[in-house]
Amino acid sequence: MADEPDAEILCATYTHARRHPMVMGQIGGWTPPFQLTLNQVAVLVVTFAFEMWTWRWWGDLIPRLGGILVAVTVPCVLAWAVRRTRFEGRSLARFLLGWLALVSMPQGGRVGGRAYRPTRIAWPVDRRIFVAPGEDDW
Repeated sequence: MADEPDAEILCATYTHARRHPMVMGQIGGWTPPFQLTLNQVAVLVVTFAFEMWTWRWWGDLIPRLGGILVAVTVPCVLAWAVRRTRFEGRSLARFLLGWLALVSMPQGGRVGGRAYRPTRIAWPVDRRIFVAPGEDDW
């Protein structure tokens, strides 16, 4: 045993995958000049759609070039801000899914995958007891 050379230990670490979020390298065959996380893509799409939906209310208040600049800048700034944002230690998408699960959960919780509904106790307040006439054994 003493004559054997030191054995080389090979191992793999996966901390890179845990530290860095999943990013998109190509979108429909087009490669953006920078990488985007899935949260950033969602924020870009939702913000841009919201701006286009509300354009008729605020678009006429500013010059056309300023409106286009706002329509492009605001989604980009929000997407940049959301890249490393954490809510309760989670990414934005996981936080929203957790919040949605909490809101949709039944009030009493779940038992066996179904909503828990405690059984009602039937109190004999309104019930009548009829006793047949007969001999009293008392």
